[in-house]
Amino acid sequence: MSTIYEKDLMPSVAREMGDLDSSNLRYTQDEIFTAINAGLEDFNLECPNQQYSVVGTGANAYFTPDPSIEDQKILVLYAALSLTNGEIQKAARTAFSHSNPAGKTDLTKIAEMLIKQAERIEDRIKTAFDKRSRTLVETELDGAGVELKGAPTEQAEGLPIVNIEITN
Repeated sequence: MSTIYEKDLMPSVAREMGDLDSSNLRYTQDEIFTAINAGLEDFNLECPNQQYSVVGTGANAYFTPDPSIEDQKILVLYAALSLTNGEIQKAARTAFSHSNPAGKTDLTKIAEMLIKQAERIEDRIKTAFDKRSRTLVETELDGAGVELKGAPTEQAEGLPIVNIEITN
């Protein structure tokens, strides 16, 4: 496997957040790096049997061990959730409703909409973890499968005796 750098996940995190206009980005590189590191902490808390860490700093920061494609997606989703939770906090602090001659300005629903977005990301994380678990179980089962064969070979007191052969 090739080395997976934190910077490799940045475009995916930006895409998850809808930050696609490279001429007018909403999030800075530092904010996305911070979100990836927060996502890594959340992943490690949720998945104690597979721990990742980051070695190095800045553009040379990479994961050890290398995360699988599935785990990279989960890390991206956790980073997006971290950014969304930050947006919820900001929206909650600045929520207000103002009536003026031109109409009503209502910013009280933004936090509520962001909470729905966070719930959607959490559902996607759960789905990704479920898929990851199924893949791990299937991989373990593939390597552990054995076939049992047998046929009655003799009789003892009226009951058949079966010799069982194990084949791989």
